[in-house]
Amino acid sequence: MTEVERMIENAQAAMAEEVFEEVLRAQADVDPTDLPALLDLLALGLTNGSWRNSCVEEWHAEGRLSDGDMMRINSHTTFGIRQRLRGWCKELDITSGSSESLAKVTLEDVNVLTHRLFRWLTNPERRLPTGMTLGELASIREDLAEYEDHAEGALGAFEGQMERRGVRHGLLYTAGHGALACSQWWAHPRWPGRVDLYISVLDNPANRHWGTDGERLQRLGPEPTAVKDRAALRRTLLDTPWKLDAEAAQWITNSGIGYLMPVT
Repeated sequence: MTEVERMIENAQAAMAEEVFEEVLRAQADVDPTDLPALLDLLALGLTNGSWRNSCVEEWHAEGRLSDGDMMRINSHTTFGIRQRLRGWCKELDITSGSSESLAKVTLEDVNVLTHRLFRWLTNPERRLPTGMTLGELASIREDLAEYEDHAEGALGAFEGQMERRGVRHGLLYTAGHGALACSQWWAHPRWPGRVDLYISVLDNPANRHWGTDGERLQRLGPEPTAVKDRAALRRTLLDTPWKLDAEAAQWITNSGIGYLMPVT
């Protein structure tokens, strides 16, 4: 082990569950024992680590995916992971994020979860909300294999956290990742506030978000049909942003929904 690796290991060892609990409270206004809220953040952390921060981001940079595509795929992937987390908790009768509720979870149980997530994430037939399959997006076997390797490593690290420090520690660690790294994403507890602010900004060309004299809004061009109906847009953004059509999703990302300030 190198000195740098030893320093990292020591820093991680100092991160007690109480540290991650405070991260969830401060960064997401979440009670760590609130299981649905914990699973939302856990799904975000897993999506960011095992999907978005992979060669998928390189495919995005290459132009295979637009910003709007990424918003739709990331939110749908978060949804899919969250559904599997919820199903796993139901099977094990986990009803709380407390130490008592999670004490009965074994490493074999964790392995079942990570195996399910890996199979779903890497399935070349998985249909993305853009219409193509994962296999079609990867385009060649080597690209798909590169993503499989990344997903395996990320999920293995997730499982390793629980093996080394306990199940609850590993869950809180990854949920903390979601709280910190994905505060602008669907399923984050602060997403509804962002959506409401965004809807209000759309109807206020003088808002500072649009720059001096609203030039940023003018550069966007006409609003797509799906954006014009504010009530329907709000419902979609809150519940199923992956169901936005490509034009609306791209217009929304171009308009800077992820850069609104402030969001509380």
